[in-house]
Amino acid sequence: MCRILDGKTEQMNFIESIKITDGVPQNLELHAGRASRTIYDHFGIRGGLPLQEILHEARRHPQGLYKMRILYSKEIISINCEEYRPRNVRSLKLVDGGNIEYSYKYEERSSLNRLLEQKGECDDILIVKNGLITDTSYSNIVFGMGGKLFTPSSFLLNGVKREFLLKSGIITQTEISPSDIASCDSIFMINSMLDMHPVERILF
Repeated sequence: MCRILDGKTEQMNFIESIKITDGVPQNLELHAGRASRTIYDHFGIRGGLPLQEILHEARRHPQGLYKMRILYSKEIISINCEEYRPRNVRSLKLVDGGNIEYSYKYEERSSLNRLLEQKGECDDILIVKNGLITDTSYSNIVFGMGGKLFTPSSFLLNGVKREFLLKSGIITQTEISPSDIASCDSIFMINSMLDMHPVERILF
């Protein structure tokens, strides 16, 4: 599948970002499953990640934390690995996402970047769609309420860490509206690289 921009055809590309811890890829099966579904849904063909190549590249980084970025379309375009240092995100600005769609991990993120321009003095944004909480610009979100952990069922992208935590029974999905935030006693960002990164405040 391609998009037409200004009379030119642009290939639709996707990304998988895999956490490498001491040479070991994390949640590789879930990443592989998502990539296979993405390729089939967009191109109607059976494809997937080159697992042996990923394992080989991961073993080249036997110590420390690395982010492996896989760019692909019908086929793999590139695999890059670099040392990872998480951003220090402490505050989120609540923004209206309108009719934003990001159900696949597209390389093209202009719709998210436009919303990010509204963050003001905050570190990132928390997107509302149809009156419900969804995601930040680059992560899913988790709320602590009454000793339990919840993630919005109205997510934009079903992230790999989100899927892992749901399958593990660590978090539960439910509808969460902006008015529910006041009842939360903790807020966390999660993605393939982040394990429950705490957020201190959300600005309305």
